[in-house]
Amino acid sequence: MPIPRRRTMLKWIEIDKKVITENVRIIKAALKKGVKFTAVVKANGYGHGACETAEAAIIGGADSLAVLTAEEGLKLRKAFPDAKIKLLAPSLSEEAEAIAAGKLEPCPDSIDFLLAFEKAAKKHKGKSGFLPWTLPADTGMGRWGIAPEEFSSFLKEATDTDKFQHIRLAGISTHLGYKPPQNMTDAEEKLKLFAKLAEQASSAAGRHIEACAANSSVFCDFPDSQHDEVRIGNLMYGIYPTDIYRTRRQGPPLPGLLRPWKFFAKIISIKQIRKGQKLGYNAEFTAPKDMRIAAIPAGYSDGLTMEPAEYQIRISSGFRYWGVINNKKAFFISKPGISHTLLDVSEIPEAIPGTAVSLHVRRTAANTLIPKIYV
Repeated sequence: MPIPRRRTMLKWIEIDKKVITENVRIIKAALKKGVKFTAVVKANGYGHGACETAEAAIIGGADSLAVLTAEEGLKLRKAFPDAKIKLLAPSLSEEAEAIAAGKLEPCPDSIDFLLAFEKAAKKHKGKSGFLPWTLPADTGMGRWGIAPEEFSSFLKEATDTDKFQHIRLAGISTHLGYKPPQNMTDAEEKLKLFAKLAEQASSAAGRHIEACAANSSVFCDFPDSQHDEVRIGNLMYGIYPTDIYRTRRQGPPLPGLLRPWKFFAKIISIKQIRKGQKLGYNAEFTAPKDMRIAAIPAGYSDGLTMEPAEYQIRISSGFRYWGVINNKKAFFISKPGISHTLLDVSEIPEAIPGTAVSLHVRRTAANTLIPKIYV
């Protein structure tokens, strides 16, 4: 269905795929020789569109793509028949057939899945004679993966070539429970542990097993832990997950990264209100002065002010948020409604009905029904 022109749209998201492509090139240029770049496009490409982001990343030189689930991976496979697509979370045994048929690389943490994958691989192994899989090591997150104390026994069984003739351990990965900058020392210890587990995996397999421990945070703060592969999400979208670099050097570690995402809504009404006038449900806002206010047809159902706070998603107070009109801030008045927000445009006389307002919204919280325009 064609996207209507901006002049007929009240709100939309613009995504510049060229920015994503250039971000990938910048990150790749910072990798050590031989290190592979995996573009993480889970959660619909962090809200940017999985297929559109994947295409931009491949143009930029990404070696492979990564998503969380087989369902996501199979959708990508239809669009990219030749791409290497990796799964970041364990799959159910009943998904093994589809994963093998779709040539996805799973990361199982159970022998039951490996047995099902072996069976499916007999039919779908292709010319190589086997299908690859990655071993997820649990270095403290506790959500999935093989814990260090179970690693040796699991590895011994999983690399039994008599039992598994059509699948082959190809990689080992981990996701650190690293929250910069609070637990850098702990993260350093976990990275050392992972390096030992990677050596153990290669020894058990009798060949080099590719290792990956670097997401965007680890890549920024522990550049010596690139191993064989980095899996980059946030940085690819121009989002720095950490500020540690500010204490180590001047400026960001990868100058030139930009954000490809912009959210716009048009002003649909302008009103003049008097000092002391009350507005909103239960008269929750009292004007502190004579004001000029604008209404836009975007609210918290579109993702405005939906931010993670203390591991929960909450609707935040509106006073900290603003839109931008001609590089001028238009502060929110009170909290957004479900589908509208009021802005203070007292100092922006050029703001009129039809004026576009640039708004901050968390990409993965944005309403998926908002039209996207790719430029």
